[in-house]
Amino acid sequence: MKKWCVSVLAAIGLATLYCQPIAAISIGVSPPRFELNIGRKKQVTKSFKVLNNGKKPATFRIYTQGWVLNEKNEVKPVAPTEQSLDQWIVVNPVQFTLPPGKIQTVRFAVRPRVQPKSGEHRAFIYVEELPGADENNDPKASVNVKVLGRFGVAVYGYVGDVKRVGVLNSITVDNKTAPIKAAFDISSQGSGYVRMKGQYAVWPANKYPGASATKAMADLDQKKTNLPSGLLDAGSLPSNPVLPDTRRQLILNIAKKLPPGQYVLDINGDLNGQPIDKGIPFTVTPATNTASTVKPSSKSLPSSLRRLVTPRNQ
Repeated sequence: MKKWCVSVLAAIGLATLYCQPIAAISIGVSPPRFELNIGRKKQVTKSFKVLNNGKKPATFRIYTQGWVLNEKNEVKPVAPTEQSLDQWIVVNPVQFTLPPGKIQTVRFAVRPRVQPKSGEHRAFIYVEELPGADENNDPKASVNVKVLGRFGVAVYGYVGDVKRVGVLNSITVDNKTAPIKAAFDISSQGSGYVRMKGQYAVWPANKYPGASATKAMADLDQKKTNLPSGLLDAGSLPSNPVLPDTRRQLILNIAKKLPPGQYVLDINGDLNGQPIDKGIPFTVTPATNTASTVKPSSKSLPSSLRRLVTPRNQ
C-alpha cells in the first residue's frame, strides 16, 4: 500500500476530527473511500485493508451507519430506512484481532433489498477498536480512561444519471479572529455531492503578480517545498463534500501570522471541474481588522466516552 490513512479526514475529505488528546489513533485503513455504481448490478463487491498501527494486539469490530452533514459540516448519523445504503452492506469479517503491524482484509458487498431510488446514497463502514481484556479488568480503568479509535470508510452508491452542479456563491476573507479565515459559500444543486480541489496562496499586495500569472504548485504538501519569491503562505483548499440540495460554508484557516498591511488571497482550483482562478484583496490593521467579500466571476467530549468519534471527509 502506498499510503495508509489514519483518520476520517481522508475518508470524506473533511477538515477536522474531534477527539480527546490522550492517545493516538492506532487504525490505518486503505482505501478510505469508495464510489460505486449500484444501479446496474444486483451486487457490488469490494474490499479494504485495516492495519494495526499500535504496539499491542488490537481487536476491531465493523459496523455500518448512514450519515449526512449538518450546517457545521459535522457528520450526523441518520436512522435507517429501506432506501438506506447502510442496510444493503454486508461485511466480512465483522470482528477480528490483529497483532501489531499486521493487516486484515475486510470484504463487503452491496446488496439492495429494494429497487434503489435514483441519486446518491451514503454510508460509513466503521472500523472501531475495542478495549482489550486486560483493559476491561483494569481496576484503574475508571480513572485512567483509554482512548480508542474509530475510522469511517465512506461508501457512496450511485443510481441512475447522477449530476454534480456546484455554485460558488462567494468567497469571504475575514481576519477579525485569529487565525485569519476564508469562507467559501457553496451550493450543491445536483443529485451528487460537489467538492473543491486546488490550492490557495497569500501574497503581499505589492508583490502579487495577478491571478492569471499564478499557477498551482507541485508537491505543495512536502515540507521542503520552496515557495516562489514573495509568497508568504500556501496550502490546499478545503475539500469537504457539499451534499446534494445543500448550501454550506467551507472554512479555510490561514495559519500564517501576518503583520499589518495589504494582502491578496490567490486561489487556483476548481469546483467539480469549474475553474476558480481569483485574487481576493484583504487588509490587516494594527487595531481593527477588515473583511472583504468577492462574488465569483468568470475570471469537548465527556471523559466517559472511550473512543475517538468522527464528527463531520469527508
